Amino acid sequence: MIVLESIVPVLLLIILGKALSQARFFQEGFFKELNRLTYFWGLPILIFYKVAEIDLESEAGFGLLYTMLIVIGASIVLAYLLVLVLKVPRDSIGSFVQGSYRGNLAFVGFPVVYFALGQEGLDLGMFTSGICILFYNTSSVALLILHSKEKSDNPLQAVWKHGFRNPLILACILGFAVNLAGAEIPTMIRRAFVALGQIALPLALIGLGAGLKFDELKGRIGLSTIAALINVAFSPLLGYFVGRALGLDPTSLKVAVIFLSCPTAVFSYVLAEMLSNDGVMARNIVILSTLLSIVSLVLAIALL
Repeated sequence: MIVLESIVPVLLLIILGKALSQARFFQEGFFKELNRLTYFWGLPILIFYKVAEIDLESEAGFGLLYTMLIVIGASIVLAYLLVLVLKVPRDSIGSFVQGSYRGNLAFVGFPVVYFALGQEGLDLGMFTSGICILFYNTSSVALLILHSKEKSDNPLQAVWKHGFRNPLILACILGFAVNLAGAEIPTMIRRAFVALGQIALPLALIGLGAGLKFDELKGRIGLSTIAALINVAFSPLLGYFVGRALGLDPTSLKVAVIFLSCPTAVFSYVLAEMLSNDGVMARNIVILSTLLSIVSLVLAIALL
């Protein structure tokens, strides 16, 4: 019953988004603007006030962070090894590797953790998500530039533009700054932030569902499937054993495995195209990993 109560609300919101999109209930372009609201305001506000209030001395938080970073690093290494073994085309390497490790913590991880573990799990997840989101964005930009079809004249400028200017990263940085300064968010402002943060999670899932376009799957499906499986199968499995080895408590371990079961971030497809990489493969990985992650997330909640 706990599994159903945790995963069914997530699936229903994703299905609602897809149904509304298919039925053209809203005017064309509505969901694009909805995602902009969620991406630029809802999720950043949620991350900001949560990070500003977390306990930065939490041992559980650091254990979760170490687990995530170890597994992310291992996934990158495995992806590059498979690039050599499978002879991934040069123009697809960036998209393949990025899709193998970059999880959608904000749009999928936060809602699933919240429904599965409540406020305690979400607060714990916020501790590590700030660092992970920062790493995801900066490392993705760097490797996409490295494997770009067109060499960038100023790689550092590209990292700044597409990495550090990301609203989720800025929210993390500001949240940590407020936390370290020991400042408190005024009650009247915090209540507004909480209200906006509460709508961010369901809107993120509705927007995700609306954006799923299964008819766009094409190109190198086999390689895309392998990258997706590294992200949503290899990563959570390794995360379980790494978390156990590091002595994570049950809640932290479940948060780690849920986060590592998340599908590839939707923005990775946009970024791949912007930085002259294989956009078709990047889109395939997003779609396939989203479908496969349903199994991983159900198992993560059911077995832990």
